[in-house]
Amino acid sequence: MARMNLSGLHLDNGGRRTNAQIDIQTKPLENGTMVELRILATSPISGGIVVVPLPHHASTIIEQGFQSWSVMRRTTPSDIRPERTEAPRWFRGQMHAQRDLPGQVLTGDGYLVFDGGVFGFLSAAVTFGTIVVNPDGSLEAQWLLDDLTLTPGASLALDPLVLLLGDPGETYDSFARLSGLHSEARPFRRSARVWCSWYQYFTAITPTIIRDNLHLASQHGIEVVQIDDGWQAEIGVWDRPNEAWAESMDQLAADIKAQGCTPGIWTAPFLAIDGGALATEHPDWLVRNENGQPTTALFHGGWGGKIFALDTSNPAVLTHLTATYATLRAQGYEYFKIDFLHAAAALGTRRHGATMSRAQALRAGLAAIRAGIGEESYLVGCGSPLLSAVGFVDAMRVSEDVAPFFSPRVFFPGFEENTVSARNAIEPSILRAPLHQRWFTLDPDCVPLRETDTELSASERVVVRDAALAASGFIALSDDLSLYNQSTWDEAAKLFADANHHDGPRRIVDPFANPVVITTPVGEFSIGWDPPIAERHN
Repeated sequence: MARMNLSGLHLDNGGRRTNAQIDIQTKPLENGTMVELRILATSPISGGIVVVPLPHHASTIIEQGFQSWSVMRRTTPSDIRPERTEAPRWFRGQMHAQRDLPGQVLTGDGYLVFDGGVFGFLSAAVTFGTIVVNPDGSLEAQWLLDDLTLTPGASLALDPLVLLLGDPGETYDSFARLSGLHSEARPFRRSARVWCSWYQYFTAITPTIIRDNLHLASQHGIEVVQIDDGWQAEIGVWDRPNEAWAESMDQLAADIKAQGCTPGIWTAPFLAIDGGALATEHPDWLVRNENGQPTTALFHGGWGGKIFALDTSNPAVLTHLTATYATLRAQGYEYFKIDFLHAAAALGTRRHGATMSRAQALRAGLAAIRAGIGEESYLVGCGSPLLSAVGFVDAMRVSEDVAPFFSPRVFFPGFEENTVSARNAIEPSILRAPLHQRWFTLDPDCVPLRETDTELSASERVVVRDAALAASGFIALSDDLSLYNQSTWDEAAKLFADANHHDGPRRIVDPFANPVVITTPVGEFSIGWDPPIAERHN
């Protein structure tokens, strides 16, 4: 390998440059360069950001935020949306790896697709990485050390960066393949056909509702029946249902399995509600801020307000997580949807593991869950930083929540892509399609087929349906199945068959085109969202 010294390479710590020896080496790739960094501590190092200016400019980019629900939009470097600075800190920290950057610059958290190619990190095992796009189009790579500490004489190898120059579609394909291999993605399994309770019933679910839909699901080729939010004792307590549920979870799992379906269940493993049992009984299990107070991971009015983040650098928390998920597995659940995973990466200065980065804390939490459910169970992530989850999850949500209306309605200024709507389920799913079967199976969220209790037109429903097929073929339904007539069931059957037909990796011909053309091993899809367009060629 060749050694490369870049002018401007430095470790920034709170706006101050910290003296540190940073060894940077490069390795040629077929269509680019791999950059490897190692920090050598000549004096104590605590936190900071390693900054490497990149000798390239961008004219058009795909802005990408931190996690499943974050922005994924095509734009220009100067479109920074300064109004974003007015959003709450907890929200900016949830949607972007660095909460102080929105409204000042644009970023590609994990990787950046731009008119000149793709720059991205091959893994997020040590730190989170960001490609920063300045308003003038200049670029720099940043490795976020967070709370990592190094004593004099210690060294730390950072996650490699690749700079792939050329056609954006071709380099995107190369990056997805290289990063998936480097991050040791799990072996891919055919996507199950899923029914989920959320988008029809939300939290107002009962065992009777689940069984009524189970009866129809088992007759029409649906393989997984997933119980969503509303069953649990409270947010943070997942080993038993709430009192109104009035039934054991193992009995319902047994009934689902008896009808030939796989029992599935939703949880949010890294959350603890303010005033709830977990936060009250184990205050030492929470991530804390610089003032020693529990870090707010999010606000959720439906759950009662402030939600804290579990500190997954704490061995006691990891033991709790493994035991909790082993209990759910023993109750008969084999398909697990784990949500709001960004909480394990919440910004906080007082973690139990004082030398652990946020990326490492998230991975420790995911490893604890996988240990509890075993290797054979199917694990679907959601609300997660994407690259850190590679190797742990089988599938990952890559979009905002779908909705029974097309355009976004309520959102913080500058964040219209970060709210529920059908459009916001389509765009990121399509623009992240090359990750399918390279990192994990892509979950483009549920496909709404019902013709009643919806504001989506027939043509808009077609676009949502075909976008899910184009992105991955992971098909989940979430309607009251009693609303389906024979025509709807025929459409569902064709959807399942088409998903099988188009199984395999995806490639975007030109990520900046409108509509976007996605190729599968047997055909192609043309998908647009402004205005809604869907065409398919097998």
